[in-house]
Formats: sequence, structure tokens, C-alpha cells
Amino acid sequence: MARIMVTGATGLLGRALVKHLTEQGEHQLIACGFSRMNDAGYRLDLTQANQVAEFVALHKPDVIVHCAAERRPDISEQNPQAALALNADATHSLAVAAREHQAWLLYISTDYVFDGTAPKYCEDAPTNPVNFYGESKLQGEQIVLAADPGFAVLRLPILYGDVESLEESAVTILLKYLAQTATLDTGAAAITTPNVYIDAWAIRSPTSTQDIAHAIAQMINLQLTSNKDLVGCYHFSAQQTMTKYQMLVQMAQLLNVSHSHVIAVTSATDSAKRPRDCSLSCERLASLGIKSEVPFELGMARALQHMPKPLLEMLNIRL
Repeated sequence: MARIMVTGATGLLGRALVKHLTEQGEHQLIACGFSRMNDAGYRLDLTQANQVAEFVALHKPDVIVHCAAERRPDISEQNPQAALALNADATHSLAVAAREHQAWLLYISTDYVFDGTAPKYCEDAPTNPVNFYGESKLQGEQIVLAADPGFAVLRLPILYGDVESLEESAVTILLKYLAQTATLDTGAAAITTPNVYIDAWAIRSPTSTQDIAHAIAQMINLQLTSNKDLVGCYHFSAQQTMTKYQMLVQMAQLLNVSHSHVIAVTSATDSAKRPRDCSLSCERLASLGIKSEVPFELGMARALQHMPKPLLEMLNIRL
């Protein structure tokens, strides 16, 4: 039984990973969070280097999966120092501690390290982030791989899964645009809803956190049990590509609510610049037998079924 430390364990991906590894029951979990941490894990401020060093020395993890991050491009653009504090500086402290105590570190990164002009991106494709979020995550990658060539990076696209708030995912937050559209298949009268304009320009690969958690667990088991060290950069992504407009339309269809007020916008609209298409090639993991298994319709249907009822009730939506 190995000791697996997960940072960002209270976040969208961290929760899914902790849940999956707990259900497997093969390893001892060291779940770490900060602002939302409860008695089920450890409260750890990753921006305090001394705390990080002491924590790793005390718990001696065999594997560290670093999920914690400032993941919001707009916030990163507005407050770059705060983004660097978590995405780069905290990563440095964790990488140093992992190296000193011989833990294998898996750093969770993003497809936004690419500029979106030449998909699909292989693992060794040149990086060129177009916003500060991508730049800060790229700095984290460089820090990790410079600290120890035996460490690994896992780049991921836009995520969705079992959320505690709609804002946790750039996918589920789109549900807010379906608020008060109560035209269900019950024959209820339509409610007039103002038009909303949704990005149909940027191409994304929405990927289930449940799918990713399963892939990370496979990576951990290979690292611990095989004679092949997992090092360098890896990609994991669902293969289906969609714009946010297409995601919202499909969610509306799953919920049986109207989306007639949703208007596709075919030009860039976000305040922080986004790449057009960062679709990932996932050949390195595929060669190890690790592939995405959850299409968007299935993964999102499950996420909606597990969504706290008050969130959907707030939108005047009933499943």
C-alpha cells in the first residue's frame, strides 16, 4: 500500500480523484486542501514553503498528485501574482520536498500552454501560451521537470464533473444561461427569456473528472508496479470537440429545457485571450492502454444527476 498525497483535494478534480482512489482501497490517501478543507483531510497552505516542507517530511508520501491551482484565466489576468503564487511558487516548494523525500510528483497542467493554432498537439509540441493562466501553468511545468527529470506532467482540457457550485466548472457555469427557461416536455407554457450570447468560436474538449481520476489512478499504479517510469509530459482528453455553445445546447437537451434564447457567437468574446483550438493528442498514455472512456453526453448526464438539487432548483430546472 502506497501513500498518495493529493493537493487541491477539495476542488473539482481533487474530489473526484480522492473518491476514486478511496473506492479502490489500494492506497493510503493524504488529502490536502485549504479554504474548504474539513476533518476528512489536512489543511495545508501550499503558498507557505516551510509548511509544505514540514508536511511532506512528516507524512512521507510515495506519490504526490498536485491538483491545486488558480485555474481561472480571467482572474489570473487580473491578479498575476496570486496566480504565480499557487501555480508556480507553491509548485516549486512541493517539487523540492518531493525530490528530497523521493516521492513521485504528478503535476496537473492545462492545454492552455499551447496557442491553439496547430491542433492536435502532441506531448512534445512547442508551447506558446496566449494568456497569463497558460503562462503560469507552463512555469509550473518547467519547475517540476527541472526539479527532477523523473517527475511527470499531465495536461488536461476543460473539465466538468460532480460540482458543489456551478462556478466550479467552466462547463456547468453555462447552466446559468438556462435559468428560468421552464419550457419542459410537460406542455408548460414558454417563459420569455432574454437572449444570451455564447461562444461558438473556441473549440474545446470537455472531459469528465471521473474519467480523468480513473486515468490518474492507472498512471499511479503503473508508476508503482511496472518497470516503466512515467516521466515528462502526458496528455489526457476526451476526443469529442465542442464549443461552449454546443455544450450548452446539449445540456439543455439533457434537461429538456428550451435553448431558443441562446445565440451562437462566432468570434472571440472572453476578457482574457483564449486559444482557438488546443485539442490534444494523447498518444503517450494511449500507448500504455490509458484512454478516455466517457463521452460528453454520458458524463454530463451523470453530472446532472449528481448535482445538488438546490443548484438546479435555483435555475427553475427539475430533473
